[in-house]
Amino acid sequence: MGGLFIVPLPLAIPLIFLVVVLMPFIPVSWPGIITVQIYRGRRDGISPREISRKCLKGIAWSYGIPCITILVLWIMCIVQVVFVIWWAVGLCRRAGDINEWKRLGRQMVDLPREVQNLWLRVQVWGGMKLRERPVVEKGGEKKEEELEETKRYTFEMLGTPTSVRLLTIFPEGDYMAPLRGEIRSVDLRTNPTYDALSYTWADEEGETAKTGHISLVFNAKRGIYRQLGIGHNCELAMRRLRRKGKSRTMWIDAVCINQADLEERSQQVKLMSRIFVSARQVVVYTGEGTPQTDGLYDWLNDIDAEKLAVPSGGLFSPQSALQFLHRPEGVLGKLQKVSNDVAVRMEEMGRLIRGYSERVKRLLRELRMVYSMGVIPRRPPEPSDLHRVLREYFSRRWFKRVWVLQEASLPEMKRIRVLCGNRETAGERAMHLLSMLMSQGQGDIDVGRVFVLLRQKPVASQERSSRGSHLLDLLIETRGRQCEDPRDKIFGVLNIAHWLDGLGAGREELDKVSYFTPVAQVYAGYSALLIRRHGPGFFLSLIKSSPAIKGLPSWAADWTVPWPNSKALQGAADFPARSRYSSQKDKALEFDPKNKVMKIMRPRIVRGFFAWTGQGDGEDTIQTVEVKRLDREEVLVEIYPGLAMLLRQHGEDWAFVKVCPHALDKVGVERLVASWSRTVVYQENPARIQEVDEEVGSIRSRSPRGYLGKTRVWRIV
Repeated sequence: MGGLFIVPLPLAIPLIFLVVVLMPFIPVSWPGIITVQIYRGRRDGISPREISRKCLKGIAWSYGIPCITILVLWIMCIVQVVFVIWWAVGLCRRAGDINEWKRLGRQMVDLPREVQNLWLRVQVWGGMKLRERPVVEKGGEKKEEELEETKRYTFEMLGTPTSVRLLTIFPEGDYMAPLRGEIRSVDLRTNPTYDALSYTWADEEGETAKTGHISLVFNAKRGIYRQLGIGHNCELAMRRLRRKGKSRTMWIDAVCINQADLEERSQQVKLMSRIFVSARQVVVYTGEGTPQTDGLYDWLNDIDAEKLAVPSGGLFSPQSALQFLHRPEGVLGKLQKVSNDVAVRMEEMGRLIRGYSERVKRLLRELRMVYSMGVIPRRPPEPSDLHRVLREYFSRRWFKRVWVLQEASLPEMKRIRVLCGNRETAGERAMHLLSMLMSQGQGDIDVGRVFVLLRQKPVASQERSSRGSHLLDLLIETRGRQCEDPRDKIFGVLNIAHWLDGLGAGREELDKVSYFTPVAQVYAGYSALLIRRHGPGFFLSLIKSSPAIKGLPSWAADWTVPWPNSKALQGAADFPARSRYSSQKDKALEFDPKNKVMKIMRPRIVRGFFAWTGQGDGEDTIQTVEVKRLDREEVLVEIYPGLAMLLRQHGEDWAFVKVCPHALDKVGVERLVASWSRTVVYQENPARIQEVDEEVGSIRSRSPRGYLGKTRVWRIV
């Protein structure tokens, strides 16, 4: 039965037609058959009757062999088609998801020889993963592990601090053909031409294992290739980026950075913004498409440029997007006019072709789908479906990662292309989708706010640096973003902060980048830096959870746990940390060289009330405690009037517990909690420190030092 697969389907069908075309010319061979049989009969002394029988037999076989060939080839075709269908059904049954049917359909569209390649690439019948079998070297078989070890690609050292590697992806007409390419080192100062890829290491299922590989040139003269393991999502992106007839030079972090070399990773992080800003084009790969996203992209690419809800300068306000959506000639108005009937839809497309030449490509694409797969062209999404598809699309993993912010926000918008499966669109059009989602109050707000900040570009670097530090604001805005390495919570936004602060500022932040440094030491170092810049009161008010990282000081922020305390920022202006920036050194604040101990000189609070709960997230009730009721191991230390920190004794030192509002009476505490963000951000104290003079019977202001004890240095660990 296995012999039926000797001739693959794309070759069997042409052979059938070739044999059928040649059959009318078979009688030409009959005189030769008769002559040979007569010669052999006379030579062997066979009777004329036997010679006649052999001549008729030869003539019959001259027709019989082509007929049998045609029959066998047809059986080959039928068996291969049945096998592919059986494999697809088994794939869907194992996956339990109809999306496998959709993925198979997309592969059929993209691959000219899809059946042949699917058959060649199946390693286990009905399996979920498609991958190549390892090549067996001459001289015997090797285990896959030994083969991968001997053929693993090794990186060469980079020459200069501004050197990067670029990957040249070799062309291939077949989507499923093995990935091949070549790596070369260049210096960014020479202004090389390349495209940069922005993607996520994990796919939508969270799979980060290196299940794929790319064959890289190891010795060009001898034609030797070595394999480099890559993740499944990276493999999909590279297949979408590969061209059919021309090589493409790309920068892809998984291939162009030696991930096993921590020193190189640390150095390349400092160049990340320069890599993406210098790229000819930035390609954003958001994952494989679905019928819903395909329809969304087709609809988006058909919107006239002047009707886009995002001007060329960047993202505009959600209010203007909302007004655009509800105009009669806007997006929703246009969608409501589209008929659900296919015939009306085709008539509408014909009218658009006559009026707008740019829509011819879409019509041809849809007609090709009709004739090749029997798929009815998709209608533009209905308004309700549009909102649902938008929410599903922006919930993809790419929109939740921390690294992609600098990759997609620093380059010019006109040089960004967004890919989703086999669909792509311009960066401005993708921003149109984001503005629509933000207008509904359901968008990825941290992405939108960061884009707003980055599009407000001052011209001079001096003007930028005078606006203060933006690192803490960026950490606040990207609090919900994900990353594989906890250090990337900070490292992933450093280049954006450096760009916003100006070329002459922010070097202290970038110089601290090192993947050799433990996570606790990285978090403690940047916490100390941010406390110096923005003050201990503001920074410590943002801490809402106890550190989960072992060895992290109590005063340092742990960005792996819920952070920040949003009540401390509620109602404040955008990017509040920038307004609290101070370039002057606080002489009452000091850190040890290893950033394990914070020394702060502040007075102890000896009387009054403070809020134990009410100023934090999820705390709706205010629990007020009198200062004199504190335990013996606890003290309340004033940071500035109205804001105090609670410390608990830890051996000979103290541990930070939380920041609390403080006033001389319970009413004052409640007022502070009600306007807690103004006290934290702007240092306002609406609850004036007052007391009732029982002898005089009037209210007079109390001395600021009347409720304070002696000022001392507190060692907080």
